Amino acid sequence: MAKRSVKKARQRPAQETAHAAAPSRRPFWRGVLVAAAVLIPLAVAGVVIAASGEEEPQQTADQAFAEQVESEAAELRRQTQVRDKEQVAELTERMRGTVDALGPVLSGLGRTLPPGDDERTGPVAAAAAVERWRRAVRAENEYFADTVSGETGTNVARGGFANALDALGEAVETYALAVEQPAARRALLERARQQRNLAVRSWAVAATQLDAINIATGYGHQHVYLGGSEAAGGIGADPAPEGSGAEDGE
Repeated sequence: MAKRSVKKARQRPAQETAHAAAPSRRPFWRGVLVAAAVLIPLAVAGVVIAASGEEEPQQTADQAFAEQVESEAAELRRQTQVRDKEQVAELTERMRGTVDALGPVLSGLGRTLPPGDDERTGPVAAAAAVERWRRAVRAENEYFADTVSGETGTNVARGGFANALDALGEAVETYALAVEQPAARRALLERARQQRNLAVRSWAVAATQLDAINIATGYGHQHVYLGGSEAAGGIGADPAPEGSGAEDGE
């Protein structure tokens, strides 16, 4: 019995030592699992971020087409603006020349039909003088024989000047009839007076539009009015100095 007790006593410490050593490995594996749980998601996230930084999203065909359309539209707008500036400058210069060319016509009409006076009538011009007026108006009106398409504001100004020249041409033709027909002269001259006034008023509207589009395109105020505009009931030029408001470099 004594030997068996000694043997059991020897076996018990060995078993206790084995049991004591086993639990000491658990914290190690727990640490490994915790590290894996943390590091693996981080590694996956790093791969995703790196991949997203290296590869840019592919441009779709619709996006490429939309960009092309926008680029072409921008170029068209630029070309339209350049063309409009050129047309405004050309129209302004031409109408200044027309004002000079119409000076003798309006002066001659004014001697017989003073602007702003609907009652008084002066001496009648000679037929040769009236023929010169006729040729002058027709020559200036030929500029509008060819239709030129531009921006709406420019088209409106062109149309206004063309209408004014048409009305002035009618006034000259009526005046010529008054020279040829003394019996109906008084009535014909009154008719010519109204046509002349209409021409001057129409020109004033067109000139105001021309001033506006010159400002809009960067040329500043440009006053191209016929003499006697206000006396005929038309719009006069504004008090702004000529060329004021022009953009730098214009």
